[in-house]
Amino acid sequence: MKLDSTDSCSTPIGHRRLPHGVFVSEPDVKTGAEVRMYTHANVANTDSIARKYTETKPSWSYLFVHHLKVRSISAALERDGQTFFIHKTIRYFRRREKSKSVQRKEMPTVSGLIFLQGNPSELQSYLDRTFPGRYLCKNCSTGKVAVIPDSRMRPFMGLSETDPDRIRFLLHPFRYYAQNRILLRITSGDLEGLEGYVIRIDRDRRLVMDVGGMTVAISGVHAERFEVVHDVADVQSHDAGHLCRRNLQERQALIDRWFHPVKTAQDVIVQVENIEILKTRILSELAKGSISLREALGTFFFIIEEIGYYYAPSPGDTSDRLSPIFKAGTAIIREIDTIIATPSLDADTRTGFEADREQLMLSYGYMFLIS
Repeated sequence: MKLDSTDSCSTPIGHRRLPHGVFVSEPDVKTGAEVRMYTHANVANTDSIARKYTETKPSWSYLFVHHLKVRSISAALERDGQTFFIHKTIRYFRRREKSKSVQRKEMPTVSGLIFLQGNPSELQSYLDRTFPGRYLCKNCSTGKVAVIPDSRMRPFMGLSETDPDRIRFLLHPFRYYAQNRILLRITSGDLEGLEGYVIRIDRDRRLVMDVGGMTVAISGVHAERFEVVHDVADVQSHDAGHLCRRNLQERQALIDRWFHPVKTAQDVIVQVENIEILKTRILSELAKGSISLREALGTFFFIIEEIGYYYAPSPGDTSDRLSPIFKAGTAIIREIDTIIATPSLDADTRTGFEADREQLMLSYGYMFLIS
């Protein structure tokens, strides 16, 4: 399922300075999503769920697993009394090619994505005990475990239960939508407190918001009231400081030295050469046994993250001047696929690698020529 279609992103709604309480009209458009909310096995009803949220309000984090593992991991989480949440989509298929009957099938919206509620360190300890090798996802901008405040997650889940068709996951990172736009906060209704940008996507104006480093669009906000959170200059300054807080490991810091902002065609050529040099060195180290398959894969993953960090295109940018860099990134992704297909890998290791690749492509896949 195609999650993101932003070919016709509009300019910001209204003028550069918006008054407090701006109303934005929005047509009702259905996208066909459905969500299941899983909670502790001993929670008897909705009232007890509401009381639990009110009393403790723990934050949320998430992880990616291979899509074939979602069912067994969900069963274990429910058995162990862990509160978790999976966004699902209803898809329809013809039973036979010439048949008029339609089969209804429920599928996760984002393959392998599971939200968990609780303290991040305690959740990771639980994962270490129960699912060794599974890790909570990091926010790409901070390098730390992604944390979603309960105050933001609750409206998101409430909307999922009452009108899931309004929720849509996007492939572009949240900062992709920040350029020349006003950050707004909803001040009315069940979505009060949510912040984001009001943007036209597929001829439909939506609130685009950040959920733990992922980007989500919510439709049907025409009756809500908004207030300005940040002006354009404030948002750009905030994003610049936010993106500079990177927690790089020693090997990552060495690789980062090979990446630089590009201004000219010659800069692009040099950067492509740098990426190709890095690829050759990693493959050489792998062939000599100097690094493991896991280390090589992690390094290739970081190269893709670096390309996204330095060269992610801005909305409306139709220039192909960076296409050689993205082409070089596509070659890196092919090497990733080659490693994942290595016959000597055991099934659990391969599924873990595949889940990591799915997470990588969710954040950066829109830049590369990968099917």
